[in-house]
Amino acid sequence: MGNQLELFPGNPLGFNGECGKLSTTPLRRTASSRSERIRLRNRVMTARLYYWREIMRRRLDDVIVILAEKEFFVDERTINNAWLECSEFFEHLCSTHTTARQLQRMYPCWKW
Repeated sequence: MGNQLELFPGNPLGFNGECGKLSTTPLRRTASSRSERIRLRNRVMTARLYYWREIMRRRLDDVIVILAEKEFFVDERTINNAWLECSEFFEHLCSTHTTARQLQRMYPCWKW
């Protein structure tokens, strides 16, 4: 039957011989390098920008403040740079009229 307790899918418990206890193996990261993590952060930031502007219908200057001060804790220039870098992704979200439910499926850790 195997181990019935699995904290994360695909990350089963195994016996650790060093301490004599069951433990999980470290989770594999989706982004291995710093530049890849920044690219993923910029993509999420752009999706949040789309959410606040297009779905919640907020003004751009208000959205920049929300993202900078309440969600990502970065400078406003960083948000503008992320938007510029991911402009094709933003245009895709706008052209397909992506809904909050679709964004929730794309990024399940965020409340849309």
